[in-house]
Amino acid sequence: MKKFKGMLLACDMDGTLLDDSKQIPAENLRALQYFTKQGGRLSLATGRSPHAIGTYIDQLPVNAPYSVMNGSLICDENRKILYCSGMPYETKEMIEHVLLNNSQFGCEVFTAETALIRQMSDHTLQHMHKLHLDYQMLSNEQFAKSATADWCTVNFTGEPAQITALTQDLLIRYPHVFDVTSSMPTFCEITAAGVNKGSALRNIVEYLPDVERVFAIGDSYNDESMLQEAQISFAPANAEPKVLQNVNMTVSSNNDRAVADMIEYLEKIG
Repeated sequence: MKKFKGMLLACDMDGTLLDDSKQIPAENLRALQYFTKQGGRLSLATGRSPHAIGTYIDQLPVNAPYSVMNGSLICDENRKILYCSGMPYETKEMIEHVLLNNSQFGCEVFTAETALIRQMSDHTLQHMHKLHLDYQMLSNEQFAKSATADWCTVNFTGEPAQITALTQDLLIRYPHVFDVTSSMPTFCEITAAGVNKGSALRNIVEYLPDVERVFAIGDSYNDESMLQEAQISFAPANAEPKVLQNVNMTVSSNNDRAVADMIEYLEKIG
């Protein structure tokens, strides 16, 4: 019997699988290839859009559904969309409220197909360029006509202190409407209430009746819901302090062999 049969590994990308130069360390790639050849199922869980992970999907032995945009979109291993959460109708009012009071913020709206920019900022422009994303500016008329059910997630960008304040404000103002999290100090990432990496992982497990044990690894606040769903949770040494406090195991940093360490541990417990 193959060593990892019945195991599902949900793996975050930035800060976990990828090093600081946004490359996959060779040891991590070899370990994942070994894991899947020995019967394991690999699922990615990222805040990135589908278009920002294509080159990585081509390199990785992904053999299970995976989630993008913080769980709002689930695709199968052939990149076919299995689930799209959409955003609630209050989203437009929320965006207008935020931008009216924060003219310096950037505002990004992601659909399954594209990135729409409601308001540009230096951080948003840097984000688009860093991920090599094509984008469209969302005019007032287009914004008014857009159906929020077609939107997957909204991301505000700004200075860290302002983003922290915005996150707290939105959690108080819309406690049962949105999930609000952050994968970077300059991001405030918003999905529909109850939609996150953890909910996506539960949905993925339902697609895979042969999965008996679930493991997850991540480094940031948007990974917490996913880590809570795992039988054993892991975080790289570079993870946010709160994340490190709440996982079962700490492995080496994302610049070293974090995922390879995790798979070595899974091999030991069998």
